[in-house]
Amino acid sequence: MPGQNRVPQQNRVLVIRHETCSELGLLENQLRQNTIPFRYLDTVLGETLTEPITDYSHLIILGGAMSAFEDEEYPFLRYEFGLIEGAIAQGVPTLGICLGSQILAKVLGAKVYRGENGREAGWCEVKLMPTAQHDPIFQVLPDQFNVFQSHQDTFEIPPKCVRLAWSDRYPNQAFRYQQHVWAIQFHLEMNEAALRSCGAVIEKELEDSQIEDTTLEQMLAEARYHTPFVQPLADQFMQQFIDLPQSIAV
Repeated sequence: MPGQNRVPQQNRVLVIRHETCSELGLLENQLRQNTIPFRYLDTVLGETLTEPITDYSHLIILGGAMSAFEDEEYPFLRYEFGLIEGAIAQGVPTLGICLGSQILAKVLGAKVYRGENGREAGWCEVKLMPTAQHDPIFQVLPDQFNVFQSHQDTFEIPPKCVRLAWSDRYPNQAFRYQQHVWAIQFHLEMNEAALRSCGAVIEKELEDSQIEDTTLEQMLAEARYHTPFVQPLADQFMQQFIDLPQSIAV
């Protein structure tokens, strides 16, 4: 019928990148096991989408060194805001990671700002809220787990959203909007290869935050230790996400 959402014939994932070194890492495993194609959109290089966002069944927004409130300095962010608003309005299942979570918070009307508790860097403990027990995606995760973090920016929980996770340093670690949008401050995707790929970006963030007791080499060693524990969590989380119905009108 005219005016109805266009629904993809099969799963097809769009992944927005803010650093060309970024990759899906541990989250890629389930896409490959389910033979689901995905495409990186490098907005930082000026790439834009030429087809409707509803040609994609799912949207993932990765991290980056810039801030969600720096759209004057990084005007490509304004293009993203519009693209993401359209995806949310069309009911495309959406996941934002780190900067991606902050962008979702901003698009949904919340304040994003520089946190006062310093940089959360390396493998940190994240704890789930009781609300996560019945969440379509978070219900597969344990009550607490160690996962990679690299951020100082944080966000308020947007109106009409459900807070799902917290940490001792930054209490707003994840939220859900309606039944198709999730924001996670932490990096379930990060393994040694993904970390090494963006090593220069990570080192610059540590330097800018004046962190001297944590090095990239330490993080790489920690990645080798933590990956066997995080990979099953990433697999279960990603499977729940890609099993979400495609492009439901909201």
